This record gives sequence, C-alpha cells and structure tokens, in this order.
Amino acid sequence: KLSEKGKRRIKQIEFDNMALKKPAQWDKKWHLVTFDIPDATKRTARDILRNKLKKLNFYPLQKSVFVHPYPCEKEIEILCELYQLWPYVNILLVEKISNDKDLKKHFNLQ
Repeated sequence: KLSEKGKRRIKQIEFDNMALKKPAQWDKKWHLVTFDIPDATKRTARDILRNKLKKLNFYPLQKSVFVHPYPCEKEIEILCELYQLWPYVNILLVEKISNDKDLKKHFNLQ
C-alpha cells in the first residue's frame, strides 16, 4: 500500500509529464478553466497553475480564465489535487465563445 508521501510523489510525476492529447477531430466545444485563488494563502500554487496552463498551450482569455479546445479535465484534476486547489477552480464546457477568431487561430482550427 502506498503511503501519502508515495501517492503525492506519483501525482508530482504525473504533473511533470503532463500533456494534452489532441483528438482526431475537434468537437467544436471549448474547455474553460477559471480560478479565483486567494493571494495570501495560495500564491505559489496559483502561479504554478497559471504556468502549467500556459505550458499546455491554453489560451489566456482573461487573467484567470484559460481556454483549450480539447478535453483537459483529467489534467486539471491532477493539478488541483496536487496543490489543494479544488475550492478555487472550475472547469466549464462551452459550445460558443463570441469573437473566437483569435482562439481558432491560436489552435489552428477552422
């Protein structure tokens, strides 16, 4: 049986090796990750989350709203569990974003 330290180490390895898989075809839905993380208590975790989203090629729609065209729930779950961020993070599945021209260009979508 794995200890808590062992479980955390596995999560850290998953985090370090994280990558989003691109499906053969886009389902025309946007995956939004929104967060409102308190400065005082979780500043480092917030910065880690923001940096990881950028590394995973999320598009920063606003300062704490990031968008991706492909499923990412599993990866966000790992992030939130590793840094205890669930109370501050939401994942939304959206069918339409107005003025999505820049988004489609960023992700090379039609």
